[in-house]
Amino acid sequence: MPRPAKGARLYYSRKDDRWLIRDSGQPDVGTGCAYGEHAQAEQKLQEHLARKYRPDFGKGDPARVSVLDVLKVYTDEHAPHTARPDVVKSANPNLGQFFAGKMVADLTPNVCRAYATWRTAQPQARYKVGPGYRFETVDQVPRVGSQTALRELGVLSAAIGYAHAEHRLLYPVVIAMPDKKPSRERWLSRSEAARLILAALGFRNVANDPSGTPVWRRPRVIGPDGKLRAEFDKSRHVARFILTGLYTGTRHEAILRLKWLPTTAGGYVDLRGGILYRRGQGEGESSKRRTPVPLSNRLQAHMRRWKGQSVSHVIEFEGMPLERLRRAWNTARLAAGLGEEVTPHILRHSFATWAVREGVSFGMVALALGTTERIVRDVYGHHAPEHMRGVVEAVSAGRR
Repeated sequence: MPRPAKGARLYYSRKDDRWLIRDSGQPDVGTGCAYGEHAQAEQKLQEHLARKYRPDFGKGDPARVSVLDVLKVYTDEHAPHTARPDVVKSANPNLGQFFAGKMVADLTPNVCRAYATWRTAQPQARYKVGPGYRFETVDQVPRVGSQTALRELGVLSAAIGYAHAEHRLLYPVVIAMPDKKPSRERWLSRSEAARLILAALGFRNVANDPSGTPVWRRPRVIGPDGKLRAEFDKSRHVARFILTGLYTGTRHEAILRLKWLPTTAGGYVDLRGGILYRRGQGEGESSKRRTPVPLSNRLQAHMRRWKGQSVSHVIEFEGMPLERLRRAWNTARLAAGLGEEVTPHILRHSFATWAVREGVSFGMVALALGTTERIVRDVYGHHAPEHMRGVVEAVSAGRR
C-alpha cells in the first residue's frame, strides 16, 4: 500500500545551511533562510502553500469560507492593482499563520484582538540574531509594533470587502481594529533646530555667558602630527540633511536618495528652476505621495554651495550616498541636548507645524507635504487656533 503524501513542509539541509520546502512530487524549493531564520522560512512555506491552493467559496456562507481563501483571492486578483501590493504580500504570511483553519464568520472582535496581541509579541524579522550582530538572543530583539498589526488587519478587512463586492461572500464581516497610535505631538522649536544644526556642524555648548545664553564653540582637536584635525567636518552631511528636512518637509528616505541630476531611481534637485523633485523621472507613485516642492531662497543658496562639494547625491559621506542616518544623527542629537523622541521624521513634523503656526492654510501645507488637507487639519490643526478667530468674533458681535 503506498505511503500517504505528507504535503508541503520545511526541511533543513545541513550541507547548504538552508531551509528547503519539500513537497510531494515536486523538486525542493529554496527559501534562502539559514538555520537561525526559521520564522522567515515559515513565511516562505506559507507563501508556497498560498500559491498552490485553490479557493472554494461554495455558496458564499462566511461560516464555510476560510480566511485563507479570502486572502488568496484578494492577493491574486486585486492586490497587484493597489498602490502598495508589497504591504499585502508582507502581511499574508502572518495572517495565514494565525488564521489558518478559521472561517470568515469566526473573525469576532475577540479573535481580532487576539491577533494584535499575538503579533505584537513577535520579534521584528528585520533583525538578525547571534554573535557579531546587535542582538545575541531573540528575547533582546524589539517586538513588532501595534501599527504593523493594525496595517495587517487592514489588509484582512480589505480582502473580505473585496470578496463581498465580487459576490463571493453573502455578507461582509467587520474586522475590529486596534486603536491607532496617537499622532506625534513633538516638534522642534526654532532654537532647538538651531542647536541641532550647530551640533551637526561640530559645535558644542561649552559654557553660558553672564546672561545665561549658551556659548557654542567648535573644539580644537590636535592630531599626532601637531596639526588641527578637521574631525567634525565628517558630520556636515547631517547638517545638510537637517536643513533639507526642515525647509522642504521631505521624508527621511527620500532626502537620502536625492541627486543633483534627473534619475529614474529617487528624486533630484533642479537648482536652476529651484524645485526639489521627490520622485524620479518615470518612477511609479506610492501611497506616500512624493509631490515636487519649491526650494526657499535660503536653502537654494546652501545647495548651490553643496553641489560643488558633492559627487552625485545631495547627502553624502566621504563621497558615498547613505541608506540610513542613525549613528551620526544620534551624535548630533545628544550634543544638542535633545531626547530620544527626536528622530529624523521630526524634521517633516516641524516643517508642517511651523507652516501652520505662521498662518499658512491647511490646503497649501498639504500640497507642500504631498498629503491630504484632512490629515493636516487632524494632525496639526491645534497649532492654528487663529483660523477660528472669525467664528468667535462673529458670535461675540452678534445681536441679542
